[in-house]
Amino acid sequence: MTRTTNPTTMTAVVQSAYGLDAIEVDERPVPSPGPGQLRIKVAASTVNPMDLHLATATPGIVRFVEGFRRPKHEILGREACGVVDQLGPGVTDFEIGQTVFGWMTGAFADYAIADADHVWLAPTEMTEFECAALPIAGAAALQAIEIGDVAGKRVVVNGASGGVGHYAVQIAKARGARWVAGVCSCKNADFVRGLGADQVIDYDSEDFASERWDVILDCIGNRTDAEIRQALVDDGRWVVIGDSDMDGVFGPLPRLVARLARWRFGSQSCHWFVQGEDVRYLKELATLVGEGGVRSQLTETISRADVRAGYDRIESGRTVGKLAVDVAAARRVDPIEASGQTRVPS
Repeated sequence: MTRTTNPTTMTAVVQSAYGLDAIEVDERPVPSPGPGQLRIKVAASTVNPMDLHLATATPGIVRFVEGFRRPKHEILGREACGVVDQLGPGVTDFEIGQTVFGWMTGAFADYAIADADHVWLAPTEMTEFECAALPIAGAAALQAIEIGDVAGKRVVVNGASGGVGHYAVQIAKARGARWVAGVCSCKNADFVRGLGADQVIDYDSEDFASERWDVILDCIGNRTDAEIRQALVDDGRWVVIGDSDMDGVFGPLPRLVARLARWRFGSQSCHWFVQGEDVRYLKELATLVGEGGVRSQLTETISRADVRAGYDRIESGRTVGKLAVDVAAARRVDPIEASGQTRVPS
């Protein structure tokens, strides 16, 4: 095993119990990669709606997956961009010092562990913060667009200014959609138009369901089946990416399952999926970035000390694009200034 550094402790955002009040910044031992894994010196991460669900155990089914009494993963954060610091046994596709992005465990820490097949080389056209924003939302948008088969079709993205939505607009255009409309608030209209949308629909004064669409990419899940059926052409596809109801033990799951059953009959179709952490999505995103087809919109960049407030922002549902976390901020502090000494001018 190759090593470049040998740290023993690190700073991390941790959570010993469910609930936002349990989130704090503390010191933890530095992890070591196992077989087929990498250790990443993290530069940047993001706060996602998925992070909020995992931190608060909403819906309740989260406990069956992430730990019934307390979170299985104490260190928070699930996606990041950083530098490969250590290789686990059997890893041959990466080298120490390469900058990568992808899905990681404990991304709100100085060092995180990633499976080698869950990261890819970061596109040089983006900053580390923009790269960190890609894996979860970007892959979800890609998967939805594959299911929607958007080439040559009229597509509407419900929730076009959000994390997944702003990627969906761009990728739909890049994948050959004939017409792409984005549903958002009036204040975000210029932003969505700047993503390449052919049409912007202000949800306060317009109804996207009053038109007919080949594909509806739904990041919000706030419309009824009847409204969606009315909005789709005869062989149209409704791809459900997000849902507004996270209450109860199972959240939207019973409704989604029942919906899929109802939509089995007829020429219109409804699709719902669990996001796959497949490295091919990272490769495709990197290619799209290199071709100029995708960029990341960052609402704001916060420190790890502000992560709890970041979760509150995400819960409001009013963020535009992604909310980045500067994991390496403390490491960039000038050591002389941090010590209170005065630097002598040269």
